[in-house]
Amino acid sequence: MGGYNSGGGRGAMRQGHFWDLDIAVLKRLDMLRPGYQKSLVWSSNGEERARIHVECHGDHLILNYRSREYDDEWESIRDRILLTFTTPNYGGQRAWFVCPSCNQRKRTLWGRKYYRCAKCWGMTHDSQYEDRASRLLDRAQKIKIKLGGNASCMDMFPSKPKGMHWRTYNARRAEFDYWYHEANKATLVQFGQYLL
Repeated sequence: MGGYNSGGGRGAMRQGHFWDLDIAVLKRLDMLRPGYQKSLVWSSNGEERARIHVECHGDHLILNYRSREYDDEWESIRDRILLTFTTPNYGGQRAWFVCPSCNQRKRTLWGRKYYRCAKCWGMTHDSQYEDRASRLLDRAQKIKIKLGGNASCMDMFPSKPKGMHWRTYNARRAEFDYWYHEANKATLVQFGQYLL
C-alpha cells in the first residue's frame, strides 16, 4: 500500500485512492473466528497492488502489511483494530470495526498508511467528481450487475434470476429503464442538444 496518491490537494483523499477493508467481506470469508489468519490481496489487471495479513483474536484484529510514502523505504505496519458486536432484531450477531482514531463503530475501514474510517480520513467519494450523466449511468449499471448481468449498456438486460419474483424483477427493470433514460437526457443536456 502506501504512496498511492499520497500528495496533497482535494484529490488526495478520494475514495478510490484507498484500500478498503469491509467487515462483511471478512465475515463472508469466515475470517472473524478467533485464531484465524489469512492474507487478502488487491489486484488490478492481474497485477498485485496490495497485500494484507489479517489475524483474528476474538475481540480485535491484527493487520500486518507494508507501506511507504512516495519513494521512501518500505515500512512494516502492525495495526490493531478493535471489534465490537451488536445483536440485530432477527438474532445472531453483527460485527463492526472500531476506528482507532475516533472510536466509532464502522463497517468499512480505508487504508493508506493505517486503516481508519472515511470520516477520519476526510475522504470524498469518487462519484463527487463525476458529472451527472455518469452518476446516473452508474446507478443503471449497478442494477444490471446485481441481477447477474454485464455493466455494458450494449448488452441485453439480464433475464430473471432463479427464485426472484416477477414483480421484483419487473420493478428492477423499470428502475433500470428510468435511470438509463435520465442518464441519456443528462448526456444530451451536457452536450447542449437537449431542447425542452
